Amino acid sequence: MTVGRRPARAAAALAAAVAITAATAACTPDEPPATVPDDVASGLQVEVRQDRTQYADGTAKLHVTNGSTETLTLLSGRLEASGFGPSGPDGSAQPATLQPGGARDVRIALGEVDCDAAPPASGTVAVSVTVALGEAAAPGPSRQVALTATDPHGRLAAVHTQECARRLVASGADLRVLPDLATERRGDRLVLLLRVRVEPVPGGPVVRLDRVTGTTLMAPADGAAAWTGEALAPDDAGDVVLDVAPQRCDPHAVAEDKRGTFVPVLATVDGAEQPPVYLPMPEEAQPAFFDWLGEACGWD
Repeated sequence: MTVGRRPARAAAALAAAVAITAATAACTPDEPPATVPDDVASGLQVEVRQDRTQYADGTAKLHVTNGSTETLTLLSGRLEASGFGPSGPDGSAQPATLQPGGARDVRIALGEVDCDAAPPASGTVAVSVTVALGEAAAPGPSRQVALTATDPHGRLAAVHTQECARRLVASGADLRVLPDLATERRGDRLVLLLRVRVEPVPGGPVVRLDRVTGTTLMAPADGAAAWTGEALAPDDAGDVVLDVAPQRCDPHAVAEDKRGTFVPVLATVDGAEQPPVYLPMPEEAQPAFFDWLGEACGWD
């Protein structure tokens, strides 16, 4: 009888062991979510981009490409470039799924320009992007990855150069487009009279306007390539009056334009030539400007 009870005892012991194992497994915490490994992080590539809609407000994009085989979530980005303060977010960044081989953009606000420091000269700049494994709906732990980005179009150097020129010109003269637009009928043409106020800054350097170039929307009414010489002589009120004709009348091109209302001024400061300074047309003047453009182009 003793021998007959051994199998029953063995079965009971086995059942108890299985129960203990199951209970132990139930109490074992899940493995922590994986962070982005080094080989995946090294597959990220970044390019600095800036389209025309971003010129005026000092923003840009980090175009991030996922060169790995893992799906990632792109959370944010940051740029640190010589001649600029630290960048910040442009609005509220939303997580974006970054598929293998795919690319997404992070919008950033460029840091304040430092005219005492040179801009990036090599076409590369230090950036960091924050990414996580998985889809944007349920990403894993985030990781900040330091990378070197390319700036293939030299936009950072251009922004730095233009802003420092603007400041230098502004130290000697206050230049601004006035909001009151006037028109004048000359034969069968309707010419826009665009006034630019030029007010010297007391104690500042001497600023002289040498040339105002046309834009995608505006051209000198006399057919010249730019406004120069006598065309830039101030009137009795001290304003420079530009006689403007439409540069083009293609409605599609006008609708797509982003910079045609910015007036490019080339000036010297104490005799030193400066890069173009772009004077914005006041927002309150733009409805009248486009009304003139439509009438001058015969869109009615």
